[in-house]
Amino acid sequence: MDSAFPKISIITPSYNQADFLEDTILSVLNQNYPNLEYIIIDGKSSDHSVEIIRKYADRLTYWVSEKDNGQSHAINKGLEKATGEIVTWLCSDDLYVPGTLHEVARIFLQNPEVDMIHGKSVLFGNRKKEQEIGGNIRHLPLCYYSGIPYPQPSSFFRKKIFDETGLLNEELHFGMDYDLLVRTALSYSIMHIDKVFSRYRLHSSSKTVSQLSKFSKDWMMVFSKFLRSVEGTSAIIERMKKEGFYSDEKGAYSHRKQFTAQELKRINSLFLYHQLIIYYEVYDRKKIQHILNLLHEMDPEFYAENQLRKVQLRKMIFPPVIVHFVRTFRR
Repeated sequence: MDSAFPKISIITPSYNQADFLEDTILSVLNQNYPNLEYIIIDGKSSDHSVEIIRKYADRLTYWVSEKDNGQSHAINKGLEKATGEIVTWLCSDDLYVPGTLHEVARIFLQNPEVDMIHGKSVLFGNRKKEQEIGGNIRHLPLCYYSGIPYPQPSSFFRKKIFDETGLLNEELHFGMDYDLLVRTALSYSIMHIDKVFSRYRLHSSSKTVSQLSKFSKDWMMVFSKFLRSVEGTSAIIERMKKEGFYSDEKGAYSHRKQFTAQELKRINSLFLYHQLIIYYEVYDRKKIQHILNLLHEMDPEFYAENQLRKVQLRKMIFPPVIVHFVRTFRR
């Protein structure tokens, strides 16, 4: 291998995704990256996924098909095998755009102080018009503590982050990447890249489409842990607990980072804003109103800045059946 190219480990967790899996595999292998370690962890699929994997077995570093405990566990199994300096995972329904791995390697080589990078992605599928996401992100880096402000397939990490902070939290099935981001942001350097690295597929069985509301609980658990980990959050914790947006678990993140009162206020507002997006997508009118009222009271500047009055008016005017119909038609 050419030592000029750092080894990149890509892990693809897969379960019954034969309709998309081959496209994903080819999007990795066709990068023609000279120092690639490609690992596929299949959860004992019952479709023809294994047949597809075997087709490319000679070009894979490692693969297995056996029962696991979900996506987080599958990714961790891959991380335990990974030996690359740069690591990430690409789900079995997503794709890399041509040239991504060479560009990622170049960025890390030119920025040795950077421990994680994230770029943009193109949403596609599910009768949805293609849309570029992950650019022009406001309030970075405060967003890193409030939710995922970038498309996961377009994120890459130095392996030392996992070596030093541990693998993914397998108790989280919808917020493991958010938990990883908070750990990373608290102790490592992150760079936003204004380039498209991936294509993020939406389809009826993807978690982003079919189980969106479950993200709320996992994200609340991660955010609550963040609040317990930093100084100056006692008042925020009490209020969030009262309003039902705090998970009273144990544990805290290890770090030395300090935040101002204004930064913590904004991070809290950004978290509530992420929750608002989730509940607006599933159109839970009661939750939408609750969050809007809370944001208006706790951070009127943020409320005005994000024109949340318009969201409130739309909720009052349009019944759920109309909103669902319009979204389906637009997609």
